[in-house]
Amino acid sequence: MRGTLNRLLVLAFLLPVALGLGAVEAAANSDVPTSLRTVEGVVIAIETLTASSRVEPGMTAVRLRVDDPEPEEIDVLLAPEAALRQTGFEIEPGDRVRASIFLSGADRAEAHKVLNVSRNTMVRLRTLRGVPLWDRAGQWQGGPSRPAGHRHRRSG
Repeated sequence: MRGTLNRLLVLAFLLPVALGLGAVEAAANSDVPTSLRTVEGVVIAIETLTASSRVEPGMTAVRLRVDDPEPEEIDVLLAPEAALRQTGFEIEPGDRVRASIFLSGADRAEAHKVLNVSRNTMVRLRTLRGVPLWDRAGQWQGGPSRPAGHRHRRSG
């Protein structure tokens, strides 16, 4: 009886450890973003991408010149052109933006949120898990963009 109890206790301890290691390995091998970073800079180029193996056609990408901590240029995927149009979010070369971006080792980062400081507008493009807020057809599903200082009011 005591031997069975000991085996159950060992199994109860090792199973969560094994599952945790499996989850870490799965996350490392998945396309789920691994790091969120906030950057601020000036938009130096905007591009509408064509179809490729990893990017939907019609995706809008921007190149940011980021000054802090050291000058660098970062390519950031925003959203499909149609989805951005539907939110009313506008961005042009020369605009100063602050963006929360997912760094996943790809050649382009993916935007979680973008604040266009020059126009005082903000839009959230992906969830914190990196899930896009538009459908497969590029149609917006996530709600409107809003002025940067806007807070939701809860009615109760």
